[in-house]
Amino acid sequence: MRMIARRFIAAVTVAGISLALALPALAQQKPPASAAPRPAAAAPAKPTTAAPAKPAAPAAAPAKPATGAAGVGKIAGRAVEKGGSGLGFANVIVLGTKQGTMTDENGNYVIPGVPVGTQQVKLMAIGFEPVIKTVQVNAGQTTMVPFEVGASRTVTTVQEVEVRAEKKIDTKSSATKQTITAEKLKEIPVDNLSQAVATKAGIVAQGGQLHFRGGRGGEVKFQFDGVEATDPAFGNSANIAGLAVAGTDVISGGFDAEYGNALSGVVAVTTKEGTDRFGGDVRWDTDRYGDPTKTFDNYDRFQFGVGGPTPIKNLTYFLTYEGTWQDTYLRSSLTHPRRTLLDFIQLGNRQNNQINTNFKLAYRMNPRNKFTFETINNRTVATPYNHMWSRKGYVALTYDTLRNSVGQVERLSPRYGSWSPLKLDSTYQAMNMPDHMPTTDDRYQQFTTVWTNQISDKSVWTTRLSSLNFNTLVSVGGKEPWEYDTQNPFYWTGNTVVGTENNIYFATHGDFPTFQHRRTSVYNLKSDFSTRRWKQHTVKTGIEGKYNRVENLNLTSPNAESNGLPGAQRSEYVNYNPEGAAYLQDRWEFEGLVLNAGIRFDLFTPGDQIASVDIRSGERYKKQFSPRLGIAYPVSDRDVLSFHYGWTFQTPARSFIFENRGISSTVGIRGNPDLEPETNIAYQAGVQHLFSKDISGTFSVFFKDIYGLITVRQERDENGNLISVYFNGDYASARGFETSISKSFSHKFSADISYTYSIATGVASDPNQALQFFNGGRLYLPISEQALDWDQRNTVNINATVRDPGKWGLRMLWSYGSGFPFTPTFRNDRRPDPVLNNSRRQPSESRLTLDGDKFYRIWGQNVMLFVDARNVLDSKNISSLGQGSFPNPYVNAAGNDYLIYYTETGRAGGAYLQDINGDNVLDWVPVHDPRVFEEGRNVRMGISLSF
Repeated sequence: MRMIARRFIAAVTVAGISLALALPALAQQKPPASAAPRPAAAAPAKPTTAAPAKPAAPAAAPAKPATGAAGVGKIAGRAVEKGGSGLGFANVIVLGTKQGTMTDENGNYVIPGVPVGTQQVKLMAIGFEPVIKTVQVNAGQTTMVPFEVGASRTVTTVQEVEVRAEKKIDTKSSATKQTITAEKLKEIPVDNLSQAVATKAGIVAQGGQLHFRGGRGGEVKFQFDGVEATDPAFGNSANIAGLAVAGTDVISGGFDAEYGNALSGVVAVTTKEGTDRFGGDVRWDTDRYGDPTKTFDNYDRFQFGVGGPTPIKNLTYFLTYEGTWQDTYLRSSLTHPRRTLLDFIQLGNRQNNQINTNFKLAYRMNPRNKFTFETINNRTVATPYNHMWSRKGYVALTYDTLRNSVGQVERLSPRYGSWSPLKLDSTYQAMNMPDHMPTTDDRYQQFTTVWTNQISDKSVWTTRLSSLNFNTLVSVGGKEPWEYDTQNPFYWTGNTVVGTENNIYFATHGDFPTFQHRRTSVYNLKSDFSTRRWKQHTVKTGIEGKYNRVENLNLTSPNAESNGLPGAQRSEYVNYNPEGAAYLQDRWEFEGLVLNAGIRFDLFTPGDQIASVDIRSGERYKKQFSPRLGIAYPVSDRDVLSFHYGWTFQTPARSFIFENRGISSTVGIRGNPDLEPETNIAYQAGVQHLFSKDISGTFSVFFKDIYGLITVRQERDENGNLISVYFNGDYASARGFETSISKSFSHKFSADISYTYSIATGVASDPNQALQFFNGGRLYLPISEQALDWDQRNTVNINATVRDPGKWGLRMLWSYGSGFPFTPTFRNDRRPDPVLNNSRRQPSESRLTLDGDKFYRIWGQNVMLFVDARNVLDSKNISSLGQGSFPNPYVNAAGNDYLIYYTETGRAGGAYLQDINGDNVLDWVPVHDPRVFEEGRNVRMGISLSF
């Protein structure tokens, strides 16, 4: 680290001295109008000299040295520490002139063009007293001036100064890129990175998924330090601890060629590294206020991130831990251990538990080579809320008996009867239905090694080697499939009496009939090279190879049997497949115009396990070239126009390829190993404007034509049976505009405002939607584009901060979205007309979050107390109008009861149809399902410590 610090301070010192000496001469010169400014650069072992001013006419004589003496000479030598070791990256200057340089790694230096005569030469090195020598310089000769510094070093305490540079507008890029810094992520009142991304222009969040510019949810890829962290089998992305994030680029359009396999967007995350100084943050958030009943979600979050040097020279570390425990606003009576510490700190798992950790080592072997090793380990254990499985009380339980051959009474199968909140007699047994819901144990592990080699001042080569593992288990209490209680659908036995407590909606006993265990491993090698060796061209190229292992076991009604194995419906497969990519990107700068041109090549194959007969096209290797072309034109130093045209491809999730191809599979849709990549052709134009040094704005229009999306069709299998198969048949389009204004922090205030108008249409929102037609649930297949489920036409986000640094701060986040579409549904409409799909609109939604903090200085440390109020206005936003009724056979007989109820009455919350008064007319029985709505008001408080 000492060598790195020397080089940095030496470069700054030389640049400063050269600039100070050159300013008078530059002020007298008028550069040609076409001359482009050149950045100054200091390189070791190469002298830094100011070039003489160019003459006004070719015949004019060159300017003479300021001393007036005729001729120049050289000064050379070597700087060493006592003991003989070379003193690298020290500054050597000739006082009173413009000449100076930096010693190389061995301490050698050369300064040409020194005026003849007596000169003073000064050596400056970090940690040593300056040394000045007086020498005589002769014309045309080299004067040797060696330096030797003592072993005793000087330590000077200087005031710490924090310098931040923020790029307002990008004059060279044609991409739509929005940035979230680590500081901004701390400021935004959100729970995770995905929620912060959702506040950006052009992005809609619905049902836990992000939709970039009208695309489907699985079309967004997350990258951690250049490595894609998305499960190729099912499309879900990994989480990351907030304190581990150094910066995030949200790219929603105009991708360069280096980004692939992402149809709609890329979220590129850079993680933090340690420095040569120990420091970190600790934070605790809670919404519990002493009494167990005085809480919103029984929420606790503990975070810490620390980093610094290690005993090994040039090796730093950064460690992050983030633990979140809560019962969520959908709190159930789930049984879990409760332990407390100091009577107010609650320990142990709750309904939703998440732990994200990150550990990163960074080693700089020399100024041009750097290695990092990083591991990310996440785990989530959550038991979801299901309204049908939400009651806690008592159920009547009796057993059939039989006398055996010796006269003993043996119990046979249990018989469940009616439900009661109270124990009416000895036959009633306690039953807590949330304990019979499956718990999801989701784990993610990533190992990444990165080697960065700065080959020269203009060329960088980066190689990444990574391993990713996704592991998900969904099971009731950790049971094996054959251990599940009660077979489907006998969860309502004896519970058919009309009344308040006994009805056909709520289950009375038994385990919810789903079981799943899936594992995915990804091995990735990626290498990138970028250079500016050619004038006006910045070239970047790279290759990538992946090898995937996908394993899935998914059972419906796991304690039933199919083909002699557990599961009435069973999906089971293990598959391996390789894939690769290569790209070439060039940024050409010519007379103010910037051309970003690139091409990408992607290769995918389903693997050797798939027989050639199953690949009907005969193309085992799916290949595609995707061109990218962008233009950026800086109209002035405050305005930039840009245009981009590009093709992007995305390989379908492996579940669509391998589903139902195992020898014991019995699910309803078969995977298709001959699927083609989904395709997106996108156009966008934009303008960036710098209103002032603090305020900047962007405006862009976009159009996307998406085709080859996954859907379902029917075809004959090898036995002549008609089956449903995935294939590339759906299409969609999106268009709109987005604008944003950003004010950086100044005068104690900062703000970000964004507005998006977009239209997202297509023939289907879900790949399985066509299955409704084949099962007789639709009049015909859609033949025209209609609003997609996430077609939110208008979105507004305002994020503002008022702060007196080091004292207090107030923040506000307000989000508004126009209503999502929904499909009106009617009783006994067995084959609805697809023209009704998403033809009506839900109410608009809004959320207001306010939080404030107060800083204190305690024992020399920065301590902050804060209050965070979410959904301050307690808005009743709809989360999802319709909820599935599986496995209940007694509701949704007339269609989707929740949607019919909303269509007929305009009231959300869910209901089912039942004749409750015996008049042979079905009546609505509201169930007040809390899943239909988002969370209401929530207030948290906490404390943090920075050191």
